[in-house]
Amino acid sequence: MGRPAKLLQRQQLELWLLYLASLAGVLLLFALVLRGVFQQSQLGTIRSALSVVSEDLASLPLPAPGSERDLQESRKDFATAHQQVEWFVKGVAAPVARLGEVRTIGPLPALAPGKRLLWQQGPDWIALVRPVDSAMVEGHAPGTVWLRVSEGLENTEAQLTQLDLALAASVGAALLLSLLMARLLTQRAVQPLQRSLSRLRQFSLDASHELRGPLAALGANVEMGLLESDPGFTPQRRRFEAIGQATAQMEQLVDDLLLLARQDEQRIEHAEPVDLSALIELQLDLIRDGLALRQQRLNLELECELIVLGQSILLQRLFRNLLDNAQRYTPDQGLISVTAQRRGGWITVAVEDSGVGLSADQLPRVFDRFWRASPDRGDGGTGLGLAIASRICLAHGGSIRVTSQLGEGSCFLVDLPAYQAA
Repeated sequence: MGRPAKLLQRQQLELWLLYLASLAGVLLLFALVLRGVFQQSQLGTIRSALSVVSEDLASLPLPAPGSERDLQESRKDFATAHQQVEWFVKGVAAPVARLGEVRTIGPLPALAPGKRLLWQQGPDWIALVRPVDSAMVEGHAPGTVWLRVSEGLENTEAQLTQLDLALAASVGAALLLSLLMARLLTQRAVQPLQRSLSRLRQFSLDASHELRGPLAALGANVEMGLLESDPGFTPQRRRFEAIGQATAQMEQLVDDLLLLARQDEQRIEHAEPVDLSALIELQLDLIRDGLALRQQRLNLELECELIVLGQSILLQRLFRNLLDNAQRYTPDQGLISVTAQRRGGWITVAVEDSGVGLSADQLPRVFDRFWRASPDRGDGGTGLGLAIASRICLAHGGSIRVTSQLGEGSCFLVDLPAYQAA
């Protein structure tokens, strides 16, 4: 069995990336929620501790001025816990007394009337502000002495950093394991499609080979029937001619299907340097009589020695299909332009017609098999020419695209890698 088709490989990759992106999103959301819950839990613990401390200190008298040193010596546990206690008197911006770890966190917040508990928070600290009980404040009116108890968040930040590292390592390990598992799952998911595609391709090959023999025999019998029938325009001769045309269309369709089945492998065997300039000139020579018959004009601009690496037969088929398509849809006395030039490491060939053109919603389907812009199939085409052209371009490492305006014509652009001689 050959390599999977490019479309199936792309779908497998998209399924794999979608699975990984979904899992990464879920893991990231879980990590953010876990981190947020942990952070709020730590802050809640600190708030509870500050509330207990402030409740105890609010019932103590205001420290006398100059007693901070003795107060610090007697309560070293505040500095150890990264906590600070400050007493403020109304009208004085700086604290009148301080206890514990020294941390400059600015003035008190605006004191709302009737509100006893106020929270302040900075980038690395959190504080609770509350009034001191009036019975413990000598020489001050009630509500004029306030207590602020604060605690640094260094320990919490350190714990969050450790949690972030642990979460990053866990998410990375989970994604790595999921990467391997997703690869296996996507491979198993597309295996039935690969087998079906392989069977379908093999059926196309087998059916095309088997049909060529009966069609050849039918065509030979039609030719014999035409030779033996009356030369006049008789009903019997018309039937033979109709059968002959249908047989020729069937043979063309079988050849196209066989070529498409082979090109689904998207590889070139026995590639050799091919001069595109000469190849396109040869294909143009084959249609010049048809152009003259319909008085269609040809504008040709070919650079010399445009060499690509590939199979000459396939490249002939590629440009013959494009030129046939342009000739078919260009009206009488219309213009067909063919240009070929080298741009860096690529060779670009443009085949432009002045025909009916395509609408914007039709462009994405131009290279689909059996798709036709018009349901009328009276022009003798099979609907496979552009699909074959696309497969040949891909097999040669190139690409094909189309631009078109309805009523103004279409332009097919072929990009093929230029051959670099050793």
